[in-house]
This record gives sequence, C-alpha cells and structure tokens, in this order.
Amino acid sequence: MTAVLLCGAFTGLPAQAADTTVPSAEKVQQSLDGLADRKLPEADAKALKATLENTLKLLAAKTDAEQQLQELNGKLADAPKLINENQKALSRLKGSSDKPASQRYAGFNATQLEMTLNEQSTQLAAWQKELVDAKSDILTAQTRPERAQADLSKNQTRLLEIAGILKAGKDGSKTLSEEHRNELLAEQALLTAQNPLLRKQLAGNNLLLDLASSQRDLLAERIGREERETLELQTMISDKRREQSEQTVAKLSKDTDQAAGTDSLLSQQSATNLKLSDYLLRTTDRLNTLTRRNLEAKQQLDNLTQGEQALDEQINVLRGSLLLSKILYQQKQSLPVIKTDQDLADEIADLRLYQFELNQKRDEINNTQLYIDNLLAQQAQESVTPQLRHDLNELVNTRLELMERLNHELNALLNEAITLQLNQKQLKETSDSLRATLDEQMFWIPSNRPLDLSWFKMTPTLLHHQLAEVPWGSGVQELFEGLIDRPFLFLPLLLLVAGLLWKRKFLYDKLESLNDDIGHFKRDSQAHTPLALLLAVLLALPGTLALAIAGLALLLDARGQNATLGSALLEMAQVWLVFYTAHRILRPGGIAERHFHWSQSQVQFLGKLMRRLGLVVMSLVAVVTVAEHSPASLADDVIGIAVVLFGYGAMTWLLAQLLFNSPSSERPSMIKMVVGLGFTALPVALFLAVGFGYYYTALKLTDRLIDTLFLLMFWMVVEATFVRGMGVAARRLAYQRALAKRQNAPKEGIEGSEVVVEEPTLGIEQINEQSMRLIRLGLLIGFVVTLYWVWADLISVVSYLDNVTLYQYTSGTGDAASTTPISLSDFLMAMVIAAVTVALARNLPGLLEVLVLQRLTLAQGSAYAITTLLSYTISGIGFVSALSTLGVSWDKLQWLVAALSVGLGFGLQAIFSNFVSGLIIL
Repeated sequence: MTAVLLCGAFTGLPAQAADTTVPSAEKVQQSLDGLADRKLPEADAKALKATLENTLKLLAAKTDAEQQLQELNGKLADAPKLINENQKALSRLKGSSDKPASQRYAGFNATQLEMTLNEQSTQLAAWQKELVDAKSDILTAQTRPERAQADLSKNQTRLLEIAGILKAGKDGSKTLSEEHRNELLAEQALLTAQNPLLRKQLAGNNLLLDLASSQRDLLAERIGREERETLELQTMISDKRREQSEQTVAKLSKDTDQAAGTDSLLSQQSATNLKLSDYLLRTTDRLNTLTRRNLEAKQQLDNLTQGEQALDEQINVLRGSLLLSKILYQQKQSLPVIKTDQDLADEIADLRLYQFELNQKRDEINNTQLYIDNLLAQQAQESVTPQLRHDLNELVNTRLELMERLNHELNALLNEAITLQLNQKQLKETSDSLRATLDEQMFWIPSNRPLDLSWFKMTPTLLHHQLAEVPWGSGVQELFEGLIDRPFLFLPLLLLVAGLLWKRKFLYDKLESLNDDIGHFKRDSQAHTPLALLLAVLLALPGTLALAIAGLALLLDARGQNATLGSALLEMAQVWLVFYTAHRILRPGGIAERHFHWSQSQVQFLGKLMRRLGLVVMSLVAVVTVAEHSPASLADDVIGIAVVLFGYGAMTWLLAQLLFNSPSSERPSMIKMVVGLGFTALPVALFLAVGFGYYYTALKLTDRLIDTLFLLMFWMVVEATFVRGMGVAARRLAYQRALAKRQNAPKEGIEGSEVVVEEPTLGIEQINEQSMRLIRLGLLIGFVVTLYWVWADLISVVSYLDNVTLYQYTSGTGDAASTTPISLSDFLMAMVIAAVTVALARNLPGLLEVLVLQRLTLAQGSAYAITTLLSYTISGIGFVSALSTLGVSWDKLQWLVAALSVGLGFGLQAIFSNFVSGLIIL
C-alpha cells in the first residue's frame, strides 16, 4: 500500500510542476502564429490573440526587470567610486582658474575657431542631456520610498490573487484555459522579478541620490564653463571676421587712393569702391551680431527642448505630490521671455534684393576691358591716356574683389538671418507649448494640502512663519521710495485728478440737471442717459486714477515686492471704477430711478448690496493678484486662503440675495435666471476647490469670475439704457402721430369733404417689442462673444479633460473593429450642444417671424407652420448631434429614429394625422 502511494505521489509531481512552470516566449509565439489554424470563432480568436500578446509583453517585461536588477547591482557597486571621482573633478574645476579662450586659441584662424566651436557645441549638447538625466534621477530618488512601498504592496496583493486563481483553477466563474493560465504565470513571474528590483532600489536609494546629485553638480559646473567659453569663441570669430574685412578694405582703399588721383572719372569710380567697402564692414558687423544671437537662441532652444522632454517624466513620477506643483511653478517662472525680431523678414528681403543688384553690377564689369572702353568712350578724346586706362583697370579689379568678398558675406548673413528667423519661430512655438503644458498641469493638480483637521492644527505655525518672512522694515521703505521717486512722471495724471476734483461740484450739478430733464418732452432726449453715465464715470475717476498712479509707480520701481503691490493696486483701480460708477447709478433719486424707472425699494436694495460686494471684490483682487505673482509660496499662504474663502462665501451670499430676494416685481427671463444661477454657483465651486487643495486653480478662476461680474453689470446697464432709449423714441413717435392725426383731421360741417381712410400702422407697443427683441439678441450675442474672450485663455486647459475617460464603445466589426473612448470633455460638449439647441429652438423661430416672415405676404397660419417646423428641425439636429458626441453612431441613431417614429405613429395616430393634415392645409 505504501509503495502504491509513493508511486502515485512521484507520478503526480511532473503534472504539478507543469502547472506552475512559466511558459517560454518561443512557445507563446508559436501558439500565436498557429492561431489561424485553430479555426476558432471570430470573437474567441480575438480574445485569445489579445491574451497571447499580453503574455508576450509580460514575459518581455520580466526579462527587462531581471536585466535592470543586474545593472542596478553593478551601478550600486560602482557608485562610491563614481561619487568620489565626481566630487574630486568638481573640486578641481572650482579650484582652477579659467584661462581666457583668447589666450588658449590665440594662434587659431577663423576656420579653426569655427571647428572648435562646433566641437564644443556638440559636447555641450551631450552634457545638457546628461544633466537632464541626472535631474530626473534625483526626482525619482526623492519620491522612490513612497512609490516603492506602494508598488510592493500592490504587487504582493496581486501575487496572492494570482495564487488563489491558479490554485482554484477558475477566474471568477470561468475555468482557466491553458492560455489564460500561462498569462497569469507570466504576470506572476513579472511581479516576482519586480519585487527584488524594488527592494534593491529602496535599499540603495540614498546611494543613488548621492550619485545623481554629484553628477548634477559636476555637469552644471562643466556646462557653465563651456557656455562661457562658447561665447568667448564666438566673440573671437567675430573679431577675426571684422579684422579680415578691415584688412581687405584697407588694402583696396589704398589701391583705390593711389589709382584715383585727381581725375573726376577716377574719383567717381573710387567713391563707388569706398561705398562698397563701407557696406562690407557693416555687413560683417551685422553678421557677427546675428551669429551671436543665433548662438543664444540655439542655447535657449536646447534648454527648452530638454525641459519639455523631462516634463512628462516629472509629471509621471511626481503625480499626486505637492512637490510637482512647486517644480512646475519654478519651471514656469524660469521660462524666458521670447522676443522675436519682426524686422528680420524685411531685412532678408532687402538683402536678397541688394545681392541681386550686386550680382547684376558684377556681371556688367565682369568683362573689364569692355566696361573700361564704355567709360572712356564718354570722355573727351584728348583726356584718354594709357595711364588713365591703367588706373581704371586697377579700380575695376579692386571693385570685383570687393564684390566677391561682399557677396560671400551677404550669403553668410542671409544664412544667419534665415536660421535666426527659424530658431526664433521654433523657440517661440516651443516656449508657448511648454507654457501651455505647464498652465494645464498647474490648473488641474492640487497646489496645497486639503483643508482638513491636520491643516487647521498647523495654521498657527504656518501663519507665524508667513508673517516672519515679510520684510516689514525694508518693504515699507521700498514702498515709500517707489511712490515718491518719480513725481514728475505722473504730473499730468495728478493734474487730471486735481482738475476732476476742482470740477466735482460742476459734475454733480450737471448730473442733477440731466436727471431733472427726464420725463419732460421738450428737454428729454435719448442722449441724456449716456451723458449721465459718462458723468458718473468721471465722478469715479479721481479714486481710480489715484490707485492707478500709485500702482504704476510701484510697478515701474519693481524693488522687492513693489511690482506685485503695483499690479494689485492697478487691479483695485479697475474695481473702484466699476463699483463707484455703480454706486453713482444706484444713488437715491439718481440714474437708476429717474432714467431706468427702477423702483425705489429695488434701487435701495441694489445700492446696499453693491457697496458690500465692492468691498468683497476689492479684497479678493488684492489677495489674488499678490498670490498669483508668488506661486511658489502658495502652499503656506494662510492669509490668502482665509481671505479668499471669506470672499467666496460673502460673494455667494450677496449674489444669492440679489437673485432670490430682490424686491423687483419683474420676473427675470430664463436666460438671466440661468446665468444668475451659474454665476452664484461659481463661488461655491471655488470655495470647495480651495478646500480640496486646488488653491492655484481657484485663483486663476477668480480673475475670470470678477471679469464676468463686470461684464454682467455692464450688460444690465446697457440693456437698461436701450430700454430707456426705446421709451423716449416711443413717446416721440406717439406725439408725432398725434400731431399728424390732428393736422389731417377733416373739418366738420364742410360739404363735399372727402372721408380720409386711415392707413393701418404698426402699434407703438408692437414696434417696441420687435425692436427690443432685436436689441436683446444683439446684446446677447455681444455678451457671449465677450464672455468667450474673457475665458479664452483658460479654454486650452480644458483639453486635459480628454484624459478623463468615462466609458468606451466599439465601432466597426471584424478586423475593422476599434474601441473609441468617450471623455469628460465629450460629455461637456454634448451638454453645450443641448443648451445651444434649446436656446435656438426657443428664440430663432420668433426672430425669423419678426425679421422675415412679417415682411412677406403669406397665407393665414403659414408663419406659424414655418416657425413650428423650424423649431422641430433645430431640436432634431441638436438631439442627433448631442448623441453623436456621446458615441451613438448614425447607424444606431437611424434605427432609434425609425423605432420612435413608428411607435409614436401607431400610439398617437390621431394626433399625428391631425398635425400632418394641418401642415398640408397651411
């Protein structure tokens, strides 16, 4: 019995071993190659192919992990030696004094210097690439402990899951196939190979960090020295070119002077040569300038390109870490300000034209004897001597040499100019692309820790640290000096402020006079309201200009925090202008009551609310501007966070009061209600964003929130002005019609008088309604366009939402089948299409009737039929477009439309038949 059991045990060992043996890549590839011979159904074959391909990827990753472990062991073994060598090399570099390039390459000519410059540029590019790799290694090492621990934990969990599946022989409710088992074994082998690699990286992390840091320091020193030497070499090359040109010009000028003598013909030819010589020197100087600028542009382009390449790796390594936001802020602040030379294109065109003319002149004198004969033929016969011919021959030959040299310099100058133009274009495109990427990433990543209980516990420490870092003494002194250093620069603005204050009583009296004229037929006019609004703006200008002058003075001074404070004062000046003007409009008995005929209770309510809202917005713009100018310190900005949270809360409460508790008896339109609700919800969203750590995002959106508030206020005032203008026009039209009717009335009692038949005219209310509909349409279009302009610079960051996939759908069949993801941006676009569809379906038919159909002679009911069909058409197109954006293809939509049509046709047969009959009758 024992023998039988032992025999069975040994017999089962090979089968058990076979179950846990990792498949070889060759075996999996053979299975993949022979997949077509198995004649499986299409769906099964596709799934099996994906399984085999994934198994091959897992096996390749396992081999790569094992290779990385071997390389890591060697790197860690050599690390102490490399660190020591790097430190010694850095010490030698810092201890040695740079010998000027002018001494080391004193015996080199221009060609040799250019070859040396090219070699050093190649070496510099290689070192810059190594520096990028070293910085990337430092970032990886700094974040490795957290990531390695997380990866080890995740791998261990997955290994337990795989072991359970292999032991049970089932994945869920499905029995494991051989291919799926091999896939799990390959994944198990990969995770088993990755764990030692992660542990080794974690154990040697400090050593790897020291190695990368030593490499970074050494490379930074080498690159700095190499860049300085490169600039020195370029200066030497420029000097050599200038020297060669001067020698050429000096030699040719000497020959020209000797040949010219006193003869007028020779003097003219000599003057032409001197002009060419002078142009040659200027061309050489310009060539040297463009060459130096090209070198600087190329270095900037290399740095930006390497930074752009390293950015993706930094984002992947540091995603979810607050360190990423600080690095992105620093990179954005270090981006160069690219100024392209707008005159380069014109300069290139002028150079081409001059070179063309130069070549034509050279062709004219290429046959020297013929050219000299033509010159002498124009001279008196007795003045032509062999000596004159000889001197002319010398001058013409000298000119040919000058033209040859100048043509060579022009070719070089053209090449440098074109190269600089291309480099500047590429530099600007790269800088803009990198800036857009940084803005997008900074917008969507948290800049602060969430405002949880631990953050509130740290608030006293952070507040004390923030206040301690403020340079109170030097800051106040710099602020005072910045305000008084340029008194004469702002004298005109100060005189303007003084003039406005001097005439302030006159402005008050003029405004009251305009208000008193309202309602009087002979004195009232449409120009009264715009003029009154202009006077309200003039009354707000003194405070606005005072803030703007102080802000401009600090901005120009730019010492310490003066530039930031100056920008904040300029923003506050705009807020003062808007809200003080609103205060003058909402003054009791002022423009709102007299011109716009708003109720007294509504004006009092709005005036009180605007004063409070103005204080909130003033504090918000000050804090937001200061915070945006110092993004690196956002993580510790306790004061700024407290102010913006209070501002968002107060703004939400005030806007809600305006929207829901306004004493206005007039019910707002649907568009105004939607805009008001959305605008009220925005501060709430910003409050929550700051709470979750998206402080920078909230700051960027706050600027747009305030600009949108200004736009809404302007929209309301302009609309009220148009309503007031239409009212004045209606009264004048009614008065003119009354006069005309009185003048044309027939005299009673006169025999034979004809009865006047009154022609039908549009009613005044109808005219007002049609005109206001057109005006409101124009205002709405202008509002939407301006709103887009306000938010346009942030629309690019919405492209980040393409990375947020909601779901996927499969389109096509067979080999042509493909999976298309539907992102969050697609969903938002579908919502926008739906909103636009509703707006068009509600308003476009009415506008069509007012603008077109009323001018046509149509049968009774035709206008209603046309507008109804247009509304249905717009709704149908919008419905189909929204569903298409969400991934519902037309081949599916047509069946949906057909099914709905048939279902509604049978279910509501009487209604549809009556509707169609009505359309036919109309």
